Amino acid sequence: MDQKTPIQFEELPVPAACTAECRRQKHSRKRRAFRAFGLSALLLWLGARYLRFASPMVFRDPGSPWPFPSDVTVDHCAEWSDPVETEGAEHSLYSADASLELPASADALFLISRSLHHRGGVFSTGNVNYLQSDEVTDAVKVDITAFFWREEHLAASKACLLRRGGDQTGVGIFTNWDEKRRREEHERLRLEVTVAFPRTEDNSALAINNFSSDLEIFGQTLADLSNVNFKTLSLKAALSAIRAESLFAGNATIRTSIGPIRIQSLIGETAVIGTSLGAIEGTFNSSKSLTLSTSNGAIIVEVNLFNNDEDDAAKLKLLTSNGRIESRINLESENSGSAFNITARTSHGPIDLEVVAAPLASNVTLGATTSLGSLSAKLPTTFEGMFDASTSLSSVEVKFDENAEDPSGKGRKRSLDHGKVGKASSHGHVSWSEEGKTRGSVTARSSLGPVSLEF
Repeated sequence: MDQKTPIQFEELPVPAACTAECRRQKHSRKRRAFRAFGLSALLLWLGARYLRFASPMVFRDPGSPWPFPSDVTVDHCAEWSDPVETEGAEHSLYSADASLELPASADALFLISRSLHHRGGVFSTGNVNYLQSDEVTDAVKVDITAFFWREEHLAASKACLLRRGGDQTGVGIFTNWDEKRRREEHERLRLEVTVAFPRTEDNSALAINNFSSDLEIFGQTLADLSNVNFKTLSLKAALSAIRAESLFAGNATIRTSIGPIRIQSLIGETAVIGTSLGAIEGTFNSSKSLTLSTSNGAIIVEVNLFNNDEDDAAKLKLLTSNGRIESRINLESENSGSAFNITARTSHGPIDLEVVAAPLASNVTLGATTSLGSLSAKLPTTFEGMFDASTSLSSVEVKFDENAEDPSGKGRKRSLDHGKVGKASSHGHVSWSEEGKTRGSVTARSSLGPVSLEF
């Protein structure tokens, strides 16, 4: 062995005196370190809360090396195909495939992932792509491709067919990797999953009773599924985005802990869409209730709300803590006198709402609140009712089109009764008739921004 020459401290260069630029760079490095620490703490908390890192208590068999949930029975696990080298990939990446099938007519279908041992950092991540194939069959096909660096990574994963009580069947993706050292990016297992719903023989809408996903770090992308009718649809993920082209579901619940949710079109009776950190964007159609909520992110949506009921209002909730709310809202009904309830609330951000249309003689209740931001709400000429707007440290403006044509075609004249308490508060009512003065209501509140109402 060659003898190494020890370093002589006197040979090392003497550090120069720290200049103002040097001190600025040190301070910048400290800020980055604190931000990184804060982000790490947040991810650990979210992982513990949402990913539910497995403990032996939740396993079907405490002695099993695999994190099978206690409420499922493993029918069988698919065999991975022989590994093949992926051309042109870095680090000699390999891939292997597995496939499972689910009966489309089952009472409930589900897709889950569970991981055991994350002491060396994240071991497995992935993406799930949902689509409707051109194949006419009775089965929903689940194809899984695993990308890995070493074959022991593949051996640390399983894809299994699962059963639950009743006619419930699903696919579970499980990983078990116990290597304590920190893993590099290329040493992780990456899983690409395709869930293909079949077509019907006459190309009518495919009926799925109940489909749910409960995934860890898996992004979920849904192609055009407008020809698949989900009675109940529930999608859940952590630390990943959820994106969809077109969905049709009686009841839909779509949640992720960190990541945006973007849906080009969702049609359903009821829908609850939520993320803890990310924006919500898209077009949503509901006939009963729609709730869009995020803790940190903007809500930028178009909403079509349909209701024929006078007593039971169709409800829309737009809720965020840190972000702006922008929404164009269309209210529809086949009857007069239908009821709609709209709530928009943010703590830190502006609110911009436009109710594009509302049925004649409808009961529209709108409440909007922001603490740090401007607030603007525009109502159609069919709106009748009271309004109350206020702000603490800015001004309130009420715009009124006195020349608007009577939407009923009866030639009525529109009236505005308007009272002000200083420049920061305004209340009154707008109507086409005496009975319309108390039909609906608009309440708008901002603490530190201007408020604008337009009728």
